Amino acid sequence: MIHDTIDLYDYFGRPRGEAARGMLTRYLHDQITESPGLQKVRPAMLVIPGGGYSMTSQREAEPIALRFFAAGYNVFVLWYSVAPLHYPVQILEGGMAMLYLRREAAALDIDAEHIAAVGFSAGGHLCGCISLRWDDPALRQAFGQECARIRPDAAVFGYPVVTCDPAKAHMGSIRNFCGDAVPFEAYSLEEHARADAAPAFIWATTDDGAVPVENSLRLYAALHAAGVSVEMHLFEKGSHGLSTCESDVFPQPVDDPHYAQAAHWIPLALGFLSARGFKMRGK
Repeated sequence: MIHDTIDLYDYFGRPRGEAARGMLTRYLHDQITESPGLQKVRPAMLVIPGGGYSMTSQREAEPIALRFFAAGYNVFVLWYSVAPLHYPVQILEGGMAMLYLRREAAALDIDAEHIAAVGFSAGGHLCGCISLRWDDPALRQAFGQECARIRPDAAVFGYPVVTCDPAKAHMGSIRNFCGDAVPFEAYSLEEHARADAAPAFIWATTDDGAVPVENSLRLYAALHAAGVSVEMHLFEKGSHGLSTCESDVFPQPVDDPHYAQAAHWIPLALGFLSARGFKMRGK
């Protein structure tokens, strides 16, 4: 495995300013060269951890990356800036991550037409921003017409922050993202579903006590109404921040069968992606 970190600000030659992060950790398969025909081009997965835009969750980073790595992906974890920094910093860092993968696809041995993103909680909101608002004014100003390449080829949402409706929103995430720079409703994702959005896989638990399940329901309904290819799985039980639903991401025991049930999101998501061409191929 090749495991290192790229500074996106250095790569793009953009001033860092107050931005503390904008780093991309890479998990790349070594090419096997000892026998002809074993070199592979792989699908890519951009992992966007949650954390309410106040931190980035470790348990939604490497544990997720290793699961997709084991499934044959080259994987990249985005460590984006958080509060007190706000819009447009996070969406610019998400855009830089996707454009880095597009530009460097050949060198990274990834398929430039099969780059997905997976986001959790507030990271699901950022995943939604690059999936639905890749032509956001900040991205267009920074990257011009190339911003069209920011949209992932598929998006996976884990218990995402979606709405700014105070009745169902995780308002801490929305406030931390928008700050005083933009109105909350401008980044309520269900209001920005569009027919050319990335195909989407959504999963959540009905009794999530932090980000109400209605966030996922609203995203699904909006994407479906827009004609987007979308699949959703709701599990009955499970606390917020489930990640892989395994013991290495929980301080408490996870032998409750509901956790094992929710863990099916990973093979279900892999199947969704495989059906859309996310597979290894010969180089």
